[in-house]
Amino acid sequence: MTSVISGTKTALLAGTMLAALFSAGHASAADQKPDFVSGGVLKVCTSGEFPPMEYYENPGDKDLVGFEIDVIDAIAKRWGAKAEYVVGDFKGLLPSLDSKRCDLVASGIMITPARLEKYDGIPYFGSHVVLVTAGSDTETKVPADVSGKVMAIEAGTTYEKTVADLNTELEAAGKAPIEAQTYPSASGVIEQILVGRATATITQDTTAAYRMLQVPGRLNIPYTYDQSENYGIYLRKSAGDRQILKEAIEALQASGEMKTLLKKWQLPETATDVSHDVN
Repeated sequence: MTSVISGTKTALLAGTMLAALFSAGHASAADQKPDFVSGGVLKVCTSGEFPPMEYYENPGDKDLVGFEIDVIDAIAKRWGAKAEYVVGDFKGLLPSLDSKRCDLVASGIMITPARLEKYDGIPYFGSHVVLVTAGSDTETKVPADVSGKVMAIEAGTTYEKTVADLNTELEAAGKAPIEAQTYPSASGVIEQILVGRATATITQDTTAAYRMLQVPGRLNIPYTYDQSENYGIYLRKSAGDRQILKEAIEALQASGEMKTLLKKWQLPETATDVSHDVN
């Protein structure tokens, strides 16, 4: 009888120890963080000039705000760290990884094959080109509806060609071309719609979201183009660190926190429904 009881206790003890080891393994996997996170600080390089992704809300502000800032802060928290932002010129952001001035780059920066040759990057946000009209405009639903009307375009952007290609199609169909008027800034373009001088403009959904935050109810996005580009977070080449960052982003998506942040910044609710892998 004693041997039976003893054997039962041994089995229970072994089971308890196995469960503890299993639980500890899962906890350590969830709490895993990259080697570069040390002293509770995560250094992140950004230009700080891309609303609503990252920007200073008011002149003289010391703290950045924006969707991407919120995302990075959430990742840092998951790693038991606090994000420290290093602001610099956009062209110098990726080289800052080489000099170890920072450990991540997050600045509304596109994932491209050329950049991935030297750095690791995780795509996590898909940005689309959109048509923007006045909030009161119920007639303009697709770009061709701007036929015979004024389209305000930011000078020097690829949107000038987009309008030129559309005009070729309109003229071939016997319709009046769009009158394209260019302006030096995105804010100047939006102003033309607000004052009624232009029917529409073409821009990125991120830019449109920021302008819509500034003037609630006065702008509308009736049409979204198919073409898109993925923004991502870059880091130094490291298969292990890349996987940990990928898992952190996926955790934010799975928990619903990413969707909450998209709603906060009035960004498309499907913007982060992108593959986190790259070819």
